[in-house]
Amino acid sequence: MIYLALGSNIGNRFENLRTAISKLSEFFTCEKLSIVTETEALLLPDSPSDWNMPFLNMAICGHTDFYPFALLDRLKIVEKEMGRDLNAPKWSPRVIDIDIVAHGDEITNTEWLTIPHKEIKNRDFWQYLLTDLDYKIPEDIKLDIDNYKALNYFVLNPKLVGIVNVTPDSFSDGGKYLNPEAAVAQINKLRNEGACVVELGAQSTRPGYVEISPAEEIARLAPILERIDNTDGIGIDTYFDEVAEYAIKKYNIRWINDQTFMRARLSDKVLKLIADSGARYATMLHGMDVSLLESRANYLRNLGIKKENILLDPGIGFGKSKRDNINMIKNISRIKDIGYQVLFGCSRKSFISSFSNVQTADRDIETLAISDFAAAQKIDYIRVHNVRDHMRFFVAKCYATG
Repeated sequence: MIYLALGSNIGNRFENLRTAISKLSEFFTCEKLSIVTETEALLLPDSPSDWNMPFLNMAICGHTDFYPFALLDRLKIVEKEMGRDLNAPKWSPRVIDIDIVAHGDEITNTEWLTIPHKEIKNRDFWQYLLTDLDYKIPEDIKLDIDNYKALNYFVLNPKLVGIVNVTPDSFSDGGKYLNPEAAVAQINKLRNEGACVVELGAQSTRPGYVEISPAEEIARLAPILERIDNTDGIGIDTYFDEVAEYAIKKYNIRWINDQTFMRARLSDKVLKLIADSGARYATMLHGMDVSLLESRANYLRNLGIKKENILLDPGIGFGKSKRDNINMIKNISRIKDIGYQVLFGCSRKSFISSFSNVQTADRDIETLAISDFAAAQKIDYIRVHNVRDHMRFFVAKCYATG
C-alpha cells in the first residue's frame, strides 16, 4: 500500500485538495481518504509573518504502477500544474503539497527522497491521519495521537454549498446579511466551516416574493463582492442576464444558480458566456417531471456548457406540494441516474412542517437528517444554511462508519 500526504494553505484549500485527488487519479488508484484536519503552518523561527496561514491536511492510500522516484516526478508535475512554484523558498505558502509517506516495503534514503518519510516522527497530524488509514506507525516514533487536537476537522464529501441571502425578506435569514459587512463576515464564516461554495442570493424566491430589478440585485451584491479578497468559491443565485454577466465579467464568478428552470430568463447569449467562462451552472426542476431535467441539460450542452459544469437541482419547494417534496427526496436517485452532477437543497424549507412543529430557523436537525440521506445517494452538492453542524455530523459519521 502507498500512502500520500496532501496539504494546502493558499486559495480555496478544499477545492485544491479535491483537484489534486482528481489529478492523482490519472495514475494513482485511491482506496481510502482520511478526514481533513486544519493545522497551523510549520515555519522556521525567522519566516515572514505572512507565511503563517493554516494548512488543510489529509492522507490517502492506494496503488500505482510507478516506483518511488517515478511517482515523485509525477507528483511534482501535479503540483506545478496546480500553480505551485517549485523553486519557492522552503516552508513558504503553497497551493498544494504532496508527499510520499510510504511506498509498500520500500526503503529509500537519498538527498531527494526518503521513504518512509523522515518527518513522520515529527508530525503528529500526519500520524493522526495515517492511523485513520490503518498505517502502522512504528512504536519507537509514535507520538501521543490519542491526545492530538487539530484546529478543525472536515470531510471533502459531501460538498457543502453555504447560503447567504442578502435580502430583507428571505424565508430563513431575510435581513440578517443585507449589511455588506455582515454578509462578508458570514461568507468567511461559512468558508472556514468547510463550504466549498458560498452562494449569494440578492433576490428572494420565497412564496409570494416581490421581484426586484436587476439593478437592485447588483446594488445589493456589489458592495459585498468588492469586499471579498478572493471570489474563488463564490456563487451567485440569479435569473437576470445583467446580474450574471456583471458577476462573471467583473468578479470572475464561476458558479451561477438559476432557479427559474424551463421559464429561465437567462438568454442564450449569457448561457454561452457561462460556457466560455467555464462557470458551473445549476438549473432547477419546477414540478415533478424529471425528464425535463435531461432535456434542459441537453439544451445547455448544445450551447457549449460542458457536462461537468452542469448541475441538476430537483427543486425541493418549487412547484411541488409538501407530499411531492417528500416523494422527490425519497426518489432522488432518479435525478442522479440522469448522469449529471446534482445540487440538492432542502435547508429549513416549509415542507419540513409536514413532520415537525419547529420554527423555520430551528429546522437544522431535520435538514441534516435529509442531507444525510442525500449524501448516501451520492448527491454531489448539498446546499445548506448551517455548514458547521453539517460538517460536524459528517466528520463523526466518517469515523463511525470507517
